[in-house]
Amino acid sequence: MQINIRKRKRASRSGKVFVLEDLGFLLRLPVFVLVSLLVPEKRWRNICLWLERLKRVSEARRDVGEQPDLAAFGVAGRENRLRVGAMRSEHNIQIVREWLVGWRPEIELRGAEHLEAASNEGHGAVLWIAHFSFNALAAKMAFAKAGFDVFHVSRPEHGFSKSRFGIRFLNPIRTNVELRYAAGRIVIDRANPAASMNEARRLLRQGKFVSITAGAWEGELLVRARIGQSAIELAGGAPRLARIAGAPVLPVFVVRDDSTGKIRVTVEKPIDVDRGRDKAELIQGAAQDFADRHLAYLKACPHQWRDWEKLKAHEGISIETEAGCLSSAF
Repeated sequence: MQINIRKRKRASRSGKVFVLEDLGFLLRLPVFVLVSLLVPEKRWRNICLWLERLKRVSEARRDVGEQPDLAAFGVAGRENRLRVGAMRSEHNIQIVREWLVGWRPEIELRGAEHLEAASNEGHGAVLWIAHFSFNALAAKMAFAKAGFDVFHVSRPEHGFSKSRFGIRFLNPIRTNVELRYAAGRIVIDRANPAASMNEARRLLRQGKFVSITAGAWEGELLVRARIGQSAIELAGGAPRLARIAGAPVLPVFVVRDDSTGKIRVTVEKPIDVDRGRDKAELIQGAAQDFADRHLAYLKACPHQWRDWEKLKAHEGISIETEAGCLSSAF
């Protein structure tokens, strides 16, 4: 198995007090409020596409069409890039609607038998949630309605902003809404990252569920996995946590059928995290399995994936062991 894992260090706190993106969100927030209250939900996507066009996205930005792999999925060119951005704005409207008067979408939970099996085993499960546009709120709603206690591992900047102003005043709109349905939030302390993982492990050993959104925002170990002919970098925390706690990793995909408006939350069968495997092989294998399972959803709902611009050319793979990357124990 080819392996590419690297180690990094993160800053312990957000640096900037206020950023230009905060102003942009503050200007859009009244629009989100009005749309969420006055416009039928089936029309939200068209309004969000119009808002994206108003941003006048710079043509100097990388065109996703430059990567042939993306063209094969139907997301090449500026218009498709705008549609991807519109999905993000629509998710913000969902949050605002729930914040103000409640959002009541049609949500279907598939694969609940995998959650029940993990619960019956008594070890809980790590829910590795793919980074699609509507996952953050709809998944929590689906799990809560089905009676599963899910604690979400979250970075300090989770929400709308990475600035200190945004973290204090803007992001609570989103985090408070999500906490209506999540059993709790485990906030990563970058000065002591082991504390959040220890808390997650404690909950798993109590038979609770812990969710982690797939991405490279957090985590000490990052692994590159193939998607088609390209590659995506993911934090390896989900499979590592599962192995430590003796719990399964369950991939979760949240996509909307745009023809009906129904959101499907699909929990797939566990990823293999056999305790007898080498650490590097386990992390690489789990990440690649997870990436492979994206393909069907990307083909069906390409504009709902949030990470197209994070894809990189797939190159030769090697193990990076600087700074003792693979030396720490599980």
